[in-house]
Amino acid sequence: MPDFLIAPLDIAPEFPWLMPLFAALFGACVGSFLNVVIYRLPRGLSVCHPSRSFCPACGAAIPWYLNVPLLSWLLLRGKAACCGARITARYWWVELLTAGLFAALVWCFGMEPLPVVLLLALWVALMLACLFIDAELMLVLPGLAAAAALVGVAAVWCEPLLADAEAVEPWEGCVASLMGAGGGFALFVLVALAGRLLFGTKKKRYDAPQRWLVRQAADGEDIELRVGEERLLWSTLFSEPKNRICLLGATEAAHVPQAAELILSATELRLPSGKSIPLEQVEELRGTCSGYRWQREAMGSGDAWLAMAIGALCGWQGVVFALVGGSLLGLLMAAVQRVGCGRPMPFGPALIAAALLWLFAGDTLMLHYAQLWGL
Repeated sequence: MPDFLIAPLDIAPEFPWLMPLFAALFGACVGSFLNVVIYRLPRGLSVCHPSRSFCPACGAAIPWYLNVPLLSWLLLRGKAACCGARITARYWWVELLTAGLFAALVWCFGMEPLPVVLLLALWVALMLACLFIDAELMLVLPGLAAAAALVGVAAVWCEPLLADAEAVEPWEGCVASLMGAGGGFALFVLVALAGRLLFGTKKKRYDAPQRWLVRQAADGEDIELRVGEERLLWSTLFSEPKNRICLLGATEAAHVPQAAELILSATELRLPSGKSIPLEQVEELRGTCSGYRWQREAMGSGDAWLAMAIGALCGWQGVVFALVGGSLLGLLMAAVQRVGCGRPMPFGPALIAAALLWLFAGDTLMLHYAQLWGL
């Protein structure tokens, strides 16, 4: 190991807080870069060009002295220095959470072997990016989750015990890692399919034909579907790309004079002839219908990619714990935020939070479980 890395490790026993402090400072800088990833990747922007951070409101470049992790957002009171636009607190929370988790990694796992700690830090960073993208946009980027899965496999190769408490050789850990990744992905795909069959369809019929209308919502940021007195927002109807809503016994004022089945997706209206009307080309659509059938995904397809990344590092036990623990955390989050009545909520943040809990305290949780049941 290089001398500049050995020197801090030599004094760490006398000052146990020193290395976690260094890790926290490094984590805050990594969190600042994660904010770039979280903003740019879902919007199809390069994380390298432009190389300097820019204001999301006016596009002005941000000088380095106004881009100091943790401090700048507080000193500027959450406002851009260039134009005074409000800057979401998410930037500060990402930096703080990354700093805290990096410090916790060093505190819990130490600095040896160093490659394992670095790989764990990279896995945590990638999962945090997935967490905040999903929380903000209800979107999981498969490439980001797949990268986390590869990092997880590499970490387990270096330290097999991460994926299997009984693994000794690297190949044993690698097998457990690959089985956890594949099993996690398959488990969540099956859960999503079961959810679609049980809860994925909502039907409604009317005694008399009702008028329907698709137009821009009053807030100017969403689209709404009105059927009679019922108002449905696009962000709810099409929270998943595969969601569809079928207007039954419907007409469309300009194209369908006789009752038929019309299919609405997030971007278009499909007519019985097979022709599609892109929604971006019209200001509104209207007609009548006798009911509708809303086909939706009960669980986001991106959650399977997150489960793959979790299983690659934590093994199948970690995937099961993330599913159960994430469900409980999701219910708690829904209660706190008063989410319900059909309003969608991303499951990814709760899933990742449960996986991080397993990473840091999985052994302790398993020990308490064994003592509770006398195992």
